[in-house]
Amino acid sequence: MSYLKFEIDGPLKKELSPREIDILQTTFLNLAAMTNALITGKGVMLNPPDEGKLGVTLAFSEKLLSKKENELSEALLKKINNFLQMSKLELSAHLTNSIKVK
Repeated sequence: MSYLKFEIDGPLKKELSPREIDILQTTFLNLAAMTNALITGKGVMLNPPDEGKLGVTLAFSEKLLSKKENELSEALLKKINNFLQMSKLELSAHLTNSIKVK
């Protein structure tokens, strides 16, 4: 199995309403699904990260090749950060965890 965990943080996060958080969370999950389909073509389980955090966790049933994992991580970070920048939101995304399990 492979796991990739992305979190979004920044000064604006404290000012977001629950509705805005839900909208952003849905956007991040959709960006992750689309990016994964384009790059890996493999099935993935998508979830928000731990309670109270903004972002997305991708869980693959099989190990990803390092090349594909790097490509997916870079592409998803770029898409999320571009979205945040174009939306004029003072937030940024970062990869917090990458785990491969046999």
